[in-house]
Amino acid sequence: MTIFEIPGKPFAKQRPRYSKWGAYTPKETVKFEDTVRSYGHENFKEPMTGPVRVDVLATFQPAKSWSKKKTSDHLGCYHVQKPDGDNLIKAILDGLNRVAFRDDSQVAEQFVRKVWGPEAKTVVIITPLYTGAS
Repeated sequence: MTIFEIPGKPFAKQRPRYSKWGAYTPKETVKFEDTVRSYGHENFKEPMTGPVRVDVLATFQPAKSWSKKKTSDHLGCYHVQKPDGDNLIKAILDGLNRVAFRDDSQVAEQFVRKVWGPEAKTVVIITPLYTGAS
């Protein structure tokens, strides 16, 4: 099992943009995926083979404009607004593709939890799954 933390506000993969020259990935998405990739390189000497489970814990920091009461009421509770969890994990998986695992098709199980917390961060846990088949 490998665990690492990406500091800062959790980021969701953005939809492709289109211009008269074709489709392209927004710069913010490319930058975040590069950040994820660099954390992946720090934690993986080579890509894993076989099935894996990816867990993502996205922690969102309450706005500074919130009252102390509102902030304390939300800490530890689920974050039930945008961004969507599926877009959060997609950005992580695309950043770790060919770094933590050969291809994100190896992800046989995935789990995303979004919560409010004192600091914004994304915790990623990657666990190899043993199938028992040889």
